[in-house]
Amino acid sequence: MGVKRNLLFVTVMGLQFTFAPWTLAASDPPQPSTTDRVVRETKEAVEATKQYTIQQKKTFQKAVRSELIDLQARIVELQQKTNAVSAEARSEMQKALKELEGKKDGAKKELEEITESTSATWSRLKNGMNAALVDIRKSYKETVTKLP
Repeated sequence: MGVKRNLLFVTVMGLQFTFAPWTLAASDPPQPSTTDRVVRETKEAVEATKQYTIQQKKTFQKAVRSELIDLQARIVELQQKTNAVSAEARSEMQKALKELEGKKDGAKKELEEITESTSATWSRLKNGMNAALVDIRKSYKETVTKLP
């Protein structure tokens, strides 16, 4: 009886070891190594960041272009109003408008630099462009206050 029991035990254990790896292999798909997964996820994150940066750059450029177009329309309006003022005031206004036009043209050049910039350098240029826009807005307000 002891021999039969030992033989039964050995048979059951043998079957268990024979079929257990096969059962696990069939139910679990092979997993990529941790290194491969990290590399893949890093590449995906870099690409997503790059696409986000490109989108932010395009949005910024569109907003700046719109503001410069609006500024040009307001400059034209101020030039028309300048024609209706006295000669002394007109001279001062024309000088202020010329300065404002120069700043606007400088901002257009900065915008072209941003358009041609890489994703890595555009944020530095963005800061310069924002400073230029602040200066233009300030100059515009000062020019408007010179109107009689």
